[in-house]
Amino acid sequence: MLDILPYRADYYPVLGQIMREMDVAGTINRIVDAGDSQAKIDVGTFVCLMIHNLLGDVNIRLYNMDSFFEDKALPLLVPWQSHIDISEINDDRAARVLDTMWMADPQKVFSAVANESICIHELDTSIIHGDTTSKSFQGVFDNTDGDELAPIVTFGHNKDHRPDLKQLIFGVGTTADGIPIMAEVTDGNESDKTLNGRWVKNLRSVLGKDIQDFLLYVADSALVTTPNLHLMDKYHIDFISRLPGTFSVEGELKRKALSDDSWESIGKLSEEKKAATYQSCEMTGEIDGMTYRFVIIKSDQKDKRKLKALDRAVEREHKALTKDLEELIKRPFACKRDAEIEAERFLKEHDVKYHITDWEIGEKTEKVKREKRGRPRNGEKIPSQMNYYLAGKLHRNDQTYKTDRELCGLFVLITSLMDVKKYSSRLILERYKGQGNVERIFKFIKNPAWIGSFCLKKPERIAALGYLVLMAAMIYTLWERRVRKALSDLDVAPIEGLNRQKTRKPTAFALQKGMSSILVLSQIVDGQLSMWLPKPLKTNQKRILELSGLSDKIYNSVP
Repeated sequence: MLDILPYRADYYPVLGQIMREMDVAGTINRIVDAGDSQAKIDVGTFVCLMIHNLLGDVNIRLYNMDSFFEDKALPLLVPWQSHIDISEINDDRAARVLDTMWMADPQKVFSAVANESICIHELDTSIIHGDTTSKSFQGVFDNTDGDELAPIVTFGHNKDHRPDLKQLIFGVGTTADGIPIMAEVTDGNESDKTLNGRWVKNLRSVLGKDIQDFLLYVADSALVTTPNLHLMDKYHIDFISRLPGTFSVEGELKRKALSDDSWESIGKLSEEKKAATYQSCEMTGEIDGMTYRFVIIKSDQKDKRKLKALDRAVEREHKALTKDLEELIKRPFACKRDAEIEAERFLKEHDVKYHITDWEIGEKTEKVKREKRGRPRNGEKIPSQMNYYLAGKLHRNDQTYKTDRELCGLFVLITSLMDVKKYSSRLILERYKGQGNVERIFKFIKNPAWIGSFCLKKPERIAALGYLVLMAAMIYTLWERRVRKALSDLDVAPIEGLNRQKTRKPTAFALQKGMSSILVLSQIVDGQLSMWLPKPLKTNQKRILELSGLSDKIYNSVP
C-alpha cells in the first residue's frame, strides 16, 4: 500500500489563488533578469513563497525557510508550479532573490504587481492615502561599500523614539480601502516634507491619471508646506491634510472657532462605545495667495499628549515664578512706587501666562545699617527708616487654562475641496481619519516578529525586502477587501470573526484564524501527486471561501 501523508494547508491556498489570479510570479519574472541561473524555482515563484512565509504563523520570518515549508502542502501554495524541490528553498536562495530584485529595481517590481492588483480587483485609485514611518536597525552599516543608488541607512528623525539607532524611511500609499499600491524605501534622514513633494510630482504618472482626472491625496501635516501647496496646485491634485502649527493661522483659526457659535454636530465616526464625538466649524482663508477651506474639528476626547504638555508647562511656570518670588520678597524698597515698578517688571520679564499674581506691599521700620564697623558707642542713636517689601501670591489663571484645555480638543484640517455641499465636514473628517489604513500597513514593517527578517548586512537587500514585505501586505489586505466587499451586501449573512462574534468587517487576521487547522492528505500514485481534504470544511470556513470567490476545490490537487 502506498503511503498517505498529512500536510498543513490552512489559509495558504487562499493566498496562493489570489497570487495566481494576479499572476504575481509571471509579472515579477517579466521584469527581473535571472541571468543564467540554474535554480529550479524561478524568481517570481520564490518571491511568492517568501510572501507565504511572511504571512505565516512562525515566530521569525525568513529564517530557516526550508523547515517552514517541510509540513506545508506546497502544490496548493503555488498552484501554477506544482512540482517544487524543497531543497531549493533556503535562506541563501532568498538572499540571492533579494539581490536579483534589487538589480531589477524593487520599486518597479512592486509597482508592476500593484498595477495588476488595480486591474484585477478594479481598485479605485482616485483617492490615495500617504504616510511614512521609520524602521530602526541594529549594527553598523557601511553605505560607501555598496550600490550608490541604495538607500542610506543612517540617523534621522526616529519615529520609534530610538535616536541612537540608524534607520530607513518607508513611504506607503494606499487606496481608500487600505490596499498598498505605492511604496518607497529611502534614506534614513529623508524629510517627510521632501518625500511628499516628490510623490506629488509623480502621483499622476504613477497612477496613469490624466490632468483632468479627479485625484485626491490625503496625508499628515508634513504635506503642508508652501512649496508643496504650490506643487499640488500645479499638478491639479486635491488634498486633505492637517494644518501644522508652524503656520500662525492655525492658532488663529482655533481661537476664532472657540468664540464661534456655528458649530455643526458630526457625531461619531465609529460604532465603538468609546468612540469620540466630533463637531466642526468651517472657515476659508489664504496661504501665500491661494485660498483654502479650513475645517476646525472639536473632539470630546482631548489629545492626552497635549494635555500632559499643558500641565507640564503650567507646572514649569509655577516653579520658576515661585523660585524668583522667594528672592524678590527679601528685597527692601525705599517707597511703594519702587515696589510697584519692580512688580510690573517682574511680570514682563517672566512672560506669565498661566498664573495671576496678587501683590501685597508691606511696611517695616528697620534700622539703617551703620557705615562704621564695630559696636555702636554707649548712647549712640541708630537711625531707622521705613522699608517696603513685596509679597506675591500665585494662583492659576483658570480662564487661560480652560481655554488652552479646549484648544487641546481642536485640530484644523486644510483642504482644496471647496464645494461644501459635495464634500461635507463629515466627509472631509472621514477621509482624513482614513489615514488609519496606512498605519495598519506599518504594522507589517514594525512587527517585532519580523526583526529577524531585517537582519541583513546590505542596504540593497534591506530595501528589496522592504518592498517584498509591502507586497505581502498587499495580498493580505486584498483578501480582507474581497470578503468585506461581499459582506457589504445586507442580504448576505455575516460570518464568525474572532471569538465567534458575528461581523461584516472581519480583519485579515480573523480570516487567517478562521482558516487555520486545515490538513490535507497526499499520496503519490504512478509518480503523480494527489492531495485532498480528509473531511469536509467547517461551515464558517466554507463561507469564508465563498466570500473570497473560491471553493474547497483549492484544497485538492489531482493529476
